[in-house]
Order: sequence, then structure tokens, then C-alpha cells
Amino acid sequence: MAKKQKIRKREEARLYQLIDRQKQKYFRQKSLLERSIDPSEDVRLQLKMEEAKYRFLLREARLLNERTKL
Repeated sequence: MAKKQKIRKREEARLYQLIDRQKQKYFRQKSLLERSIDPSEDVRLQLKMEEAKYRFLLREARLLNERTKL
């Protein structure tokens, strides 16, 4: 049982690191887009992709949190 908990803790930490990196990436892209005079459609799509990845990771963390409370 202890081994399972260690693995779970390690995976939680990994998930939180991924969330942090993705958050930084998303806000950096958003900042660049806001400062752009005439951003291309590719840049806008890339920002939407980064936002979708960030939201997905947040949702996964929320679900993980709910599962561990049970």
C-alpha cells in the first residue's frame, strides 16, 4: 500500500509541474499576442492550443483531487 501512495505522490508532483510549465507557456503566448500589432491566424490558433492544454491539465488535477478524497 505504501508503494502505491509513493507512486501517487510522485505522479501528483509531476502533474503539478506540468501544469505550472503549461501555465507559464500559455501566459507568455498570450502576452506576446496582446503586444502584437497584427498577429497571424497561426499565432492565434497556437494560443488556443496552449489554452486547451492548460485547461486539460487543470481538469485532470481536479479529477485526481476528487478521486483521492473518496
